[in-house]
Amino acid sequence: MKQVAISGTGGWLRAALLEQGRLVEWRSEQAETEPLAGCVYRGRVTDVLPGIQAAFVDIGQGKNAFLYVDDALPPFHGTEKRPINELVRVGETLLVQVSKEAAEGKAPKVTTRVSIPGRLLVYLPPEGRAAGMPASGLPGAGVPVEPGARVSVSRKIADEAKRRKLRELAAGLLADGEGVIVRTEAENAGDEEVARELAYLRKRWREALASAAGRKTPCLICRDADLIEAALRDFGAEVVEEIVVEEAAAFQRVRELAEALFPGAADKLRRYQGREPLFERLGVAAQLDRALQRRIPLPSGGHLVFDRTEAMTVIDVNTGAFSGKGGQQREQAVTAANLEAAREIARQLRLRDIGGIVLIDFVSMQEAANRERVLTALRAEAAKDTARVAVLGMTALGLVELTRKRVRASLAERMTEPCPCCGGTGRVLSVDELERRLFDELSGLVRSQEAEAALVEVPARLYERLAAGGPEEWERPLHLYVLGSDRLPPERYRILYAGRSEEAERLYREKSEMS
Repeated sequence: MKQVAISGTGGWLRAALLEQGRLVEWRSEQAETEPLAGCVYRGRVTDVLPGIQAAFVDIGQGKNAFLYVDDALPPFHGTEKRPINELVRVGETLLVQVSKEAAEGKAPKVTTRVSIPGRLLVYLPPEGRAAGMPASGLPGAGVPVEPGARVSVSRKIADEAKRRKLRELAAGLLADGEGVIVRTEAENAGDEEVARELAYLRKRWREALASAAGRKTPCLICRDADLIEAALRDFGAEVVEEIVVEEAAAFQRVRELAEALFPGAADKLRRYQGREPLFERLGVAAQLDRALQRRIPLPSGGHLVFDRTEAMTVIDVNTGAFSGKGGQQREQAVTAANLEAAREIARQLRLRDIGGIVLIDFVSMQEAANRERVLTALRAEAAKDTARVAVLGMTALGLVELTRKRVRASLAERMTEPCPCCGGTGRVLSVDELERRLFDELSGLVRSQEAEAALVEVPARLYERLAAGGPEEWERPLHLYVLGSDRLPPERYRILYAGRSEEAERLYREKSEMS
């Protein structure tokens, strides 16, 4: 069963796509100040860098956006290549759209090719520099199309008669300067549905322009569709079996959208009024917690390990206790484990919204046919992803390479933040190393200040070590008074006093009584 669950409780909008009760995709409302994919801004060029063929655009969000030369090219440029300094200049006002969100120190990426995605169409307004051309990487625009025309039809529509009919229909609905991409979902749509959606997208764009007319540059012109509309569009509202909504306002919004844009979804809509929160009832909350874990167990007894670096994500497949049944040979058991892992990896990439380069270390297989079976399974599952995934093959070391189009921040980036103790590394100094550093610093105070005693505040794990006396071979450089603290991070300590023994003892007693 394929199911969409939407909740608007607590003032936060959240949406989940589930297949057979398993969480496949997750969306949540983010702060309006963040430059999200699909947002259109009126910005000002602050810097042009011919050396890297790029420019930076102030969009009013604190961090300037990155505009690469290919995303600044005018419509119908063909194969002509022009340098960035001929396309934009410092101080120029541009209409730009976020094609890739900011991520951990990297600026958001923008394009001058503005597009407004819908379920059947992607509207290309005349104000965008590239009316008639697809905006690569934007939500809803990631379909293969025919270039060089105001109307482009998805290549996934194979029937030439339907392609011609859709092209003529869309062309007849366009005003001067407008363009449109006809998406695969329009293949079996009626003429009235197509016309209604184009009118809706055009109206939304016009209203956004009008509302921003008197505002200073830089400013936000419009956002992508709200979370509910984007979820219904991207999750395939008309092909799911059920849409269950918690909270009255969210239910009303879904019903309005179903009537206007997703007529096939109206009969699948159900209001949830149970006592238990919807996502708790469906097990979504628990599955989200697991999706943030480094280690993911597999039903057979094996597990996956996800490690993220600045450059890529690395996934290791381990068979664990799985060795096959009925006396199967190792090759068969390993292949079965890898096939199971391939399916789960594709789901996890989609759920975690991992983008960029991914390397997968499957368990080694000897037969080429088995390696191809695993690659085929991985490609089949990845084809279900709403983001573009390219499985590039297996290296000489047996590592599978793939890339996944990054548009939004990953699930981990949206739901977590770097640990203030370890700085995001996932590791802290060992208690031995922490003790060594403390004693080194105290030794320096003995030499420089002739300190006789010191009062230190240390985290709980170091307090236990010092209270026990520490290793016999470590000689303390001075008399030490120790206070334990649950407030200190695990790899921090504080030297509160170093000097005369009488004063150190007095301060120790005073602070001990206060605590």
